[in-house]
Amino acid sequence: MKAILLLLSMAGASAALEIRCSGVLGNSGEQGSSLVRFAEKTATGMGVAWDAAGTIWDRGGDGRLNRYAVDGRLLASYPLPPGGGPQDKDTLLICGDSLLLKLGKKLYRLSLDAPAGAEPVELGIDAKRLSLSAEDGWAAAANGKAIFLVNSSGETKPVATSEEDISDLEIGPRHGIYAKSGDKIRRVDRFAPEKGAGPWTAPDDRPQWIADRWFGSAWHGTLRRFGEDFLPDPGVVLGGASGSFIGYVEGNHELNDSRGLATTDGRLFAASGAEGVMHLMEWRAAENRFALLRRIGAMATCSALVIDADRRVYFNGGFWDWSDAPDTPLRHSVPPPQAPGFAGASAAPDGGFVGPAIRWDKPAIYYGGHGGPLKLSEDIPLPEGAVASTLLRVKDRDALFISDSRGKGRICFVSREGRFEGDGGAAELRTREPIGKLTSLTPSGPELLAAADGKLLRLNAVDGGWQEKQGIEAGFGAEIYLAASGDLLWVSDTENHRVLCLRAGKPIAEFGTAGRKGADLQTLDQPRAIGASGTSAAVFDSGNQRLMKLELR
Repeated sequence: MKAILLLLSMAGASAALEIRCSGVLGNSGEQGSSLVRFAEKTATGMGVAWDAAGTIWDRGGDGRLNRYAVDGRLLASYPLPPGGGPQDKDTLLICGDSLLLKLGKKLYRLSLDAPAGAEPVELGIDAKRLSLSAEDGWAAAANGKAIFLVNSSGETKPVATSEEDISDLEIGPRHGIYAKSGDKIRRVDRFAPEKGAGPWTAPDDRPQWIADRWFGSAWHGTLRRFGEDFLPDPGVVLGGASGSFIGYVEGNHELNDSRGLATTDGRLFAASGAEGVMHLMEWRAAENRFALLRRIGAMATCSALVIDADRRVYFNGGFWDWSDAPDTPLRHSVPPPQAPGFAGASAAPDGGFVGPAIRWDKPAIYYGGHGGPLKLSEDIPLPEGAVASTLLRVKDRDALFISDSRGKGRICFVSREGRFEGDGGAAELRTREPIGKLTSLTPSGPELLAAADGKLLRLNAVDGGWQEKQGIEAGFGAEIYLAASGDLLWVSDTENHRVLCLRAGKPIAEFGTAGRKGADLQTLDQPRAIGASGTSAAVFDSGNQRLMKLELR
């Protein structure tokens, strides 16, 4: 393979150009020891515990409990038993001077003043459900149809036996113990008034009595509020489901089916997310609704990044504005694709977003944006095992080339906004050596550039695909990612912990230091997916679980 050897010492690069960090998105800890770290495998949140010291607790991925400052900094982490699927309904709450945790079918205790790394103590009590609230140091729990009270010392008191399977349990008004079965909720303790035991229609999933109201969660990032009588008060108070609002309401998929709430004053609330990302919210009484203030968490994964003409940074079904802070919530986010995420993504012809993925077991193209929610084209001819894609012109039409890891794929014609408009047939990358692992595709003028096995390949269009004409060996590691914009090519060099900017095939600036990783604002740790718009780039700093905003100056 003929190659052009690039000198990466930067000796020939213009001394006037450098890449600077303009800030962080997606990790509320920003940098250093306060960076939020999630476990590699995701797990649902467990509800939020907000202690008297002003710190908040929730699960941060499978096998990890995180403790945060209210400003989003990570304070400590603790090991947890593995597990944590959505059907487990794992729960944590403050009970006396300890956290009481239900993990799987067991109850555990962790002292609120436990040092980082301390392991919770198993209480030897089986339970499939645990309330989100405690009263006088006692929580409600259920194992099968048996309902009982439990404290953090492991003492128990029987309450009742349910006639039905219990999906949720809560301690509500007037010391009542409430059990949800199906879509109904009943008061089940023996002190229930004769006509005050229900059943009532339950307030969605995870019913919780907090701040003298019932709350329940649903999809589209929806929270609903009800009075003591389970009547809407006013109904929807956050998210995209219909209710107290008319028309479109901005949603946040990271709060889909929220796992629980916590508050200390009835004004500021914390909400636990379906995958452990927490949000701080403000109750706005005059508007009778919540407003999101802060995203507390990290970016555990990121399969694709796009920056549009207005410097919106698209990530995982939503976007951030370039000026947003490390703790800014995602804007207009919709449910993201299934793992492993987007098979690459591009700026659409009209400047928005376009990216293929699998959603609800259907191949689809996400498209649109422009400051609003993404749309969906379903049932597209997505190649099996798709990992990369890029937007280009094929037969004088806008099209996505979507490829598997070996360079074999398919053409999908799209509209100016990115909507699917037809199957363009099979296509492939014809290279001089077989591709082992394709990671990234991007157009550059009339050429198609491909990142594969640590090499940067240049290809020209031919019948049935693209033919390699030249490779660029640049001392990259075995895994690189690409994003071209104008005459600039941005390269994320994973193993060397750096990002390079090239013009006309030659490096003009570099961010990070080859072979040295770090967690401050001048270093990277295994950068991967990258998006670019002109002299601005955003890169997924995967080892630090954050997005770094970079600018060429």
